[in-house]
Amino acid sequence: MKVYNPKPLAAVAEKMLKDAGVEIVGSSGPSKEDLLRDVADVDAIVVWLSPNKIDKEVIDTAKNLKLISRFGVGMEIVDVPYAQSKGIMVCNTPTSNANAVAEHAMYLIMACARNSRIVDKKIHSGEFNSIKKISAVELENSTLGIIGLGNIGKKVAKKAKGFDMNVIAWDPFVKEADGIEMIEKLDELLERSDFVTLHTPETKQTIGMIGAEELRKMKNSAFLINAARGAIVQQDALVAALRAGEIAGAGLDVYASEPLAADEPLLTFDNVICTPHYAGFTNGAIVKTGVDVAESILAVMNGGTPKYLLK
Repeated sequence: MKVYNPKPLAAVAEKMLKDAGVEIVGSSGPSKEDLLRDVADVDAIVVWLSPNKIDKEVIDTAKNLKLISRFGVGMEIVDVPYAQSKGIMVCNTPTSNANAVAEHAMYLIMACARNSRIVDKKIHSGEFNSIKKISAVELENSTLGIIGLGNIGKKVAKKAKGFDMNVIAWDPFVKEADGIEMIEKLDELLERSDFVTLHTPETKQTIGMIGAEELRKMKNSAFLINAARGAIVQQDALVAALRAGEIAGAGLDVYASEPLAADEPLLTFDNVICTPHYAGFTNGAIVKTGVDVAESILAVMNGGTPKYLLK
C-alpha cells in the first residue's frame, strides 16, 4: 500500500506502517501542483492542517485512492461527500486529542481569568509590585457556558467542575447530560456565562455563528474561548467588541486566517491570549493520533474498514 503523508507520524505509528510494508510518500512542496503530483498513484492520503484542500481535483487525480485519513477531527478541508460518492473511505481521529484540546481550553480560561498576558509582560519588563493591582477573577462559582457538547465539550465540563464552576451547555443535538444544565436557547447561555467556550465543528450552520449580535449578549465581564475552529467566530466582530469593551477578553487557539499576519489586530490586545492552533499537539495526543491514523491505514490494507469511518 502506498500512502501520502506530508508530515512524520509518531515513531510508534511509523513503525507500525513500516513493519506492514506500507510505502510512505512525503510532501514535495507546499503548492497545489506539488500535492497533485504527490498523490497521483497513492492508495491513501493522510490529511493534516494544510493550505491545500483535498478537493474534487485532488481526489480525481489520485486514481488508486481508497482512504482519506484525517490526523485530527475537523473535516472542512476534505470534500467528504465527493470522496464517498467515489467509493473512497473517509475517517478521522475524534478521540485521540480530545483531552489535549480540553486541557488547552481550560488553560485559556485560566489565563484569561488571571490576565496572564499583561502580567507576564509587566514582570518581564521589571515591574513586580504594580502587578498586584491587576484584576483577576476566580473560577469557583463562576459560570462556564459550553457551546457544543461532543467529546471535547464533555471533557471540558468535567474539568471545569473540578474547579467548582457552574457548567451550562447549548447543543441542538444533545437534550440531556449528567450534571450539566442544558440550555435551549443560545442567547440565554451567552447572557448567563462568565466564560463562553466553543467546541463545535466547522459546518455551514456554525460558520460565523458568533458575531456582533452574539458578542453584545455576553456580559461585559465575560471571556470568549475558542479552541475549536476560527471560522465559528466573526473575527472582525470580535475585534470590534474588544475595542468597545463589550467583553472582558478572549482566549484563542484558532483564527479566521492562519498563520496570523504580523499586523493582526488581535495581537495588539493585552486582554487576549493567543496560541498557534496547537491545542491538540501534546506529546501524548500526537502518539495516540498517529496510532489511530496508522490503524486506519492497516485496516483498509487488510480489507477492513477504519474504526472511525465517516458515514
